[in-house]
Amino acid sequence: MPTSRLPLDIKSFLMESIDSVTHLEVLLMLYQNPEKQWDIESIRKEMRSSLSSASQQLTSLTEKGLLRCEGNYYSYSPSSAELDNKVKKLHQLYHEMPVAIVTCIYERPAEKLKNFSDAFKIKKD
Repeated sequence: MPTSRLPLDIKSFLMESIDSVTHLEVLLMLYQNPEKQWDIESIRKEMRSSLSSASQQLTSLTEKGLLRCEGNYYSYSPSSAELDNKVKKLHQLYHEMPVAIVTCIYERPAEKLKNFSDAFKIKKD
């Protein structure tokens, strides 16, 4: 499985902070342009998505401490050096092994669903 080659800290970061491949692409786009101020419309155009989707991505990434919002503009501004280092490492790994990163993101819902269904299993004492 390609995700086994991913460092554990990056797997954890993906599980905790990245909800979708679009989420990842928005984050990395802002990471690559840290001096640029992005509004929702520019993200929508760049990602070829709806305004509501672009807004949702930006809001979520801001709430997770990865972006800063000033008025109607967003920019890459992690809340800690640790988060910045993880995004830097994720950016590098995404270029080296994109399939592993994408697979990890897509495996996430299946694991959450399994954990949810496991909660309803009848356990023998």
